[in-house]
Amino acid sequence: MKYDKTHAAVCGLYCPGCSIFIATQEDPVRLKFLAKQFGFTEEEIKCNGCRSDKRLPYCDTMCKLYPCVKEKGIDFCGECDEYPCDDIKEFQAQAPHRFDLWDAQEQIKTKGYEKWLDDMKDYYSCAKCGTINSAYDFQCRSCKSRPSNEYTKKYRKKIIEFLAKQPLNLKKD
Repeated sequence: MKYDKTHAAVCGLYCPGCSIFIATQEDPVRLKFLAKQFGFTEEEIKCNGCRSDKRLPYCDTMCKLYPCVKEKGIDFCGECDEYPCDDIKEFQAQAPHRFDLWDAQEQIKTKGYEKWLDDMKDYYSCAKCGTINSAYDFQCRSCKSRPSNEYTKKYRKKIIEFLAKQPLNLKKD
């Protein structure tokens, strides 16, 4: 099996489990909603993964992690001598879909990114139908089963609490 590192973000996020990635790849209705919610055009908000040529506007303009990893000639933040730096700590604390970054970096380091990608596909997939869902999909996008995946099963309450306090903001103020 060939693994696509494009879907393994340098920070430890699993790109196919991202709402915007899902919208870009297969859900034009969701893409339209997210573009409107975050103040972008549908074309601007499209994303094909962290290491792709078409990335989320936040990742293109505000992410400090991807350029840092690229400059240092490493593949993941966890390979850096300065890990965990203040930049990844700040990034991790900003949104609920980033709760598992420390575990992800450890798994990538110990198992390799290929095994980690396999594990993440299972982690973000619906146990009933196999559809990959995001951290914000509390019910499966396809079969409506709850929880939609292991991530939402583990963090549902914390995600809801976080979102109630602080909505996500992808645009630079």
